[in-house]
Amino acid sequence: MLDCGLFHVLDDGDRVQYVDSLRAVLPPGGHLYVLCFSDRQPGDWGPRRVTQDEIRASFRDGWRVDSIEASTIATNNIPSGTLAWRVSISRS
Repeated sequence: MLDCGLFHVLDDGDRVQYVDSLRAVLPPGGHLYVLCFSDRQPGDWGPRRVTQDEIRASFRDGWRVDSIEASTIATNNIPSGTLAWRVSISRS
């Protein structure tokens, strides 16, 4: 399953519902890949920045965060891209 640009727009309550919904459709052993805005991105424009701790906290029960790597998201307003996290998560 792939999430490219959704996780970082959700507030804390919506993230709980999002993770619960994923749990309902992704079987144990399944994989989720997330690309989300990173807290390393300077400025205050655009979507909410996400920390590695927020990712781990959202996916702690019934999940395993396999990796969180620095990446970028292509955007129209920053030619070099916006700083992001590329995350690999497994369903326990």
